[in-house]
Formats: sequence, C-alpha cells, structure tokens
Amino acid sequence: MSFFKKLIRPTAPNGKAGTGLLNGNEDIENAHPDPLTDELFSTAGDYGLQTLSDNTDDAIDIVFVHGLTGNRESTWTDKTAKVFWPKDLLAKDLPKARIITFGYDADIIRGLSMAGNGTLRDHGKALAEDLAMRRKRTDSNLRPLIFVAHSLGGLVVEQALLVSRGSAQQHTKDLLESTVAIAFMGTPHLGSNLANWGHPISKLSNLLRKTNSEIVGVLQPGSEMLAAVQQEFHTMLDDRSRNDSKYINIFCFYEEVGYPGLGEIVPKQSAILTAYPNTSIHATHTGMTRFKTAKDAGYVRVRDQLWLWVEDSQDAWKEKKDAAKRQEQRPLLPTSVTESDRERTSYIAPVFNGPISGRNVISGAQITGGTVNFNFS
Repeated sequence: MSFFKKLIRPTAPNGKAGTGLLNGNEDIENAHPDPLTDELFSTAGDYGLQTLSDNTDDAIDIVFVHGLTGNRESTWTDKTAKVFWPKDLLAKDLPKARIITFGYDADIIRGLSMAGNGTLRDHGKALAEDLAMRRKRTDSNLRPLIFVAHSLGGLVVEQALLVSRGSAQQHTKDLLESTVAIAFMGTPHLGSNLANWGHPISKLSNLLRKTNSEIVGVLQPGSEMLAAVQQEFHTMLDDRSRNDSKYINIFCFYEEVGYPGLGEIVPKQSAILTAYPNTSIHATHTGMTRFKTAKDAGYVRVRDQLWLWVEDSQDAWKEKKDAAKRQEQRPLLPTSVTESDRERTSYIAPVFNGPISGRNVISGAQITGGTVNFNFS
C-alpha cells in the first residue's frame, strides 16, 4: 500500500510538485543544492532546458530526458549521496561535452493541484523546439548530439526526432541530422507494468482531481499509439540508413531488480531492441539512473558507452569541420574563355585609347578577334 501512497504526491510548500517515481516529495528536499551559475543557461522551475556543463571548446551535446513522474534533476540524483551525476561525475569524465537536462510535466497524479494533460507528442515537440532553438542561438545546431533517456523519456526523444524530420524550420530539422546516438534506460518500447497500476489509480483519482491518464495509456502493452510511434520511428531509422547512409547508434539498458509484488517495471523484453546492443544495470527502474560514485558499476557502463560515442563523433566532427575549412580556403581556379563567351560578354575593364611609344615597342599592332596584340622586343 505504501508503494501507491508514494505515487500520489502532494504539492510542495513552494508550489513545486514532488518529482521522481516512487519517492514522494523527498526528491525536492534532496534536489541538487548548488545554485545555477550565471554562465549556464536554464529555464526557471522544473520544465525546459537546464545546462549543467558548457565550455567554449565543447564538441558534442549530451541531453538527458527523464521519464514518467520524473524530474530533470531528481531522476539523475542519488538522494543519499546527493550526487547529481550528469553534473558532478559525467562533466568531469567527458570535458568536451556540453551537458543539458530537459524537464517536462510527466506527473499523472498530483495531490492538491491538477496534473498536466500534455500528450507524448506535446512533450516531444517541446523538446525538439527548445533544444533546436538553444543550439541555433549558440551557433551549435550542427554539433553532434547524444540523448540519454529514462523510461517514458525514450519515447519523448523518439517523438522529438520525428517532429524534427517533419519540421519546415531548418534549425529544427538539424536536430535529427545531428543526432549520432541514443542511450535508452528502461524505455518501454513494448509497453510497461507502469501502466498496469498507473492507469487504474489515475482513473480513480479523476473523482477528486484532474489527472493525466492519457499519457499512461500510451504505456499500456498493446497500445495503438505506442505501436504507431515505434513503427514510425524505426521506419525513419531504416529509411535514413538505406537511402542516405546515415545511422543513429542505439544502446539499451534494462533493470535487473524488481519491486516486491510488482516485479520489474519495464521487463527486459520491452526495454531492449533486438537489432541493437544492450546490457543490464543491477538496480530497480528508478535506481538504474542514480549513481553515488564514479565507481558504481552502472555508472561505469553508461559513461563508457557515452565515451565511445563521444570519441567516434569527435573524430567525425573534426574531419567535417576540416573539410569545410579547406573548401573555404580553396583558391578559385581560372576558367578558359571561348570565342563564343567573348561574343556574349561585354568588356567592362578600363579601355586604352591612345598611342604607345618606347624603345621596346615595335610598331604595327594587330587586331585579332577583338583583341589588340602588341609586339614587344
């Protein structure tokens, strides 16, 4: 019973709802205490983009996206050690990466206020447009991009890339073109047990307050909307690889530890994609995104996969920039001019009209084909 009590979270005294699956409002108390510096861009509150690390020589972007009832900080924070690992650990291990986390209203029930009614597409569109504009404004819209997504966040990322593909704005289209890899952490590609208990509670709660049962419905095994998103996303990947020779690296992490009476929230068969590599993290669904130290086995696995992608992308990005630079510096080669070109082109250079004299000039200039030829000794 206590498991379900933790799901229904009261509004915090400061007006911010509790965040983080199964953790009640304790996530607010244990959120990362350090204030943001003026140099790092962040929207106010829990939603939108928060920059955790940003250096002038960054060569790649890594963007974290939380899942259902999660938060852009608490999802990635170990509450006992108070380690916000994307900022406290990863930024040090990958110094050439700009690290960003994205927040959206993923609550399905809220104690004293209304839960948001945003759909999966709404959240994906917000991610695509916010991130694309931030990269455009910082002149980094063509920089390689990696997503790290937990649970529902993986579906939000997929939706964001589909929005990018169909956008009429070039800076938004660049998001898909720049994406080199996605790390899915407990993403329910085939549905989740999360919906099995989330949906009934969400319906019951409608008697008292507004809830967002639609977003839970997406996670139901057999959901038509989930199947449609998956089909469209993988069709896009296949089309890009077949016709454009463009690939997005994908790696799936799945949970090893279940909850008493519930088991695994996202079973292995739903969390993996058979065409891509995968591995486990010895933790529960929420614990798989929270690390205490740089020596935690789960952190090492995630960090090393990101490091591999960063190394590969840096080499490719350097070659691309060097090629562009060589193209800019390439001198213009003179082109041959035919007689027909002369007839079609008006002569606009200065015209000499007068006698030429000197001891090295031989008289008898000849006019041939519209050109005056002088003989010099």
